[in-house]
Amino acid sequence: MNSLYEQRKEFFNHQAAGWLDNHYKNPDTNRHDLYADRIRSIVSSLALGPDSRVLDTGCGSGVLVPYLLGHLSSAGRLIEMDFSDQMIKTNQKRHTDQRISFICCDAAQMEFEAQSLDAVICFAAFPHFTDPEQVLKRMSKSLKPKGRLVIAHLMSSSQLAEHHHSHTPVSRDRLPEKETMFQWITGCGLDIETFKDEPGLYLLAAVKP
Repeated sequence: MNSLYEQRKEFFNHQAAGWLDNHYKNPDTNRHDLYADRIRSIVSSLALGPDSRVLDTGCGSGVLVPYLLGHLSSAGRLIEMDFSDQMIKTNQKRHTDQRISFICCDAAQMEFEAQSLDAVICFAAFPHFTDPEQVLKRMSKSLKPKGRLVIAHLMSSSQLAEHHHSHTPVSRDRLPEKETMFQWITGCGLDIETFKDEPGLYLLAAVKP
């Protein structure tokens, strides 16, 4: 792995313990629900059924967990996956529901059976992938027919670029241009259903025919 990759991993490992408090804690409720309505809207784009098997790619310390579990029955399954071992450890400590499994793995190397997942969500993570096109191919392969992929952020692509503009290992991490993203998505066999890139929201929802 190159040095930037290791620096990026160390950055997220170092941030893991305080990530939810620093980014999602609501001072009015003292819970990690600062953007609850917006996150619920994003998660609804997955159109989860009660028995869905869903992958949360680049899950971090698990901000989406309660929103995703809220759609699942006792037979549903949630897979939390991140390349940062400290994010996974923090996530595991916070979330002990038996429907969850945890994987520490780079998204470009993830291995799931073909057509084994009902939905994949990538929230606030896609720009950090070193090989995003390969990640999309693996996501698509793992989805069942009519399975859904959602890539989302709580800011537009331009806002995100400004947000990452710093001297940290993620300072150059950007969302691909729309044309590039569309080419990758359709090239791996998915149909784009929704695309929004506006202040406060980036949302791409695609479905496998």
